[in-house]
Amino acid sequence: MTNYRALHASLRALLRDRRGTAAIEFAMVGTALFVTSLGVIDLGMIMWTQGSLQAVAADAARCGAISASGCTTSTAVQTYVQTQAANWIMSTVTSHLTINVNGAVNTATCPAITTGTFETVQITTSYLASWLPPPFGNYTIDVCASYAM
Repeated sequence: MTNYRALHASLRALLRDRRGTAAIEFAMVGTALFVTSLGVIDLGMIMWTQGSLQAVAADAARCGAISASGCTTSTAVQTYVQTQAANWIMSTVTSHLTINVNGAVNTATCPAITTGTFETVQITTSYLASWLPPPFGNYTIDVCASYAM
């Protein structure tokens, strides 16, 4: 009987002790908050990369349309895109760019412009973040820009 009372008293004292509750609560809530914060940061990086590539595509389409020095051929426009993209975004993305100019543009993802003559640039890349859940784990960024010649 004395063992039962001692055990019962120990359990009651343990249940009344609140010294570690803040650490346990922080471990549960902090983990979710940390993962959510990383997800928001990575989603922001995806959006920033997409916006930057859109600006580069628009600039390259204009460069090719006005036949600026260094943008007189499709290959020169592709080189221009690589150079500008390296200035705007991280090199891990620029090494995976697919750049299509004019006739090589995929009309399924870039709407075809049927009237007039346009310089069209399409840039496609994969944003790889293996720790994110779908659809963000392997997100494909596809931007298009056209400029009248």
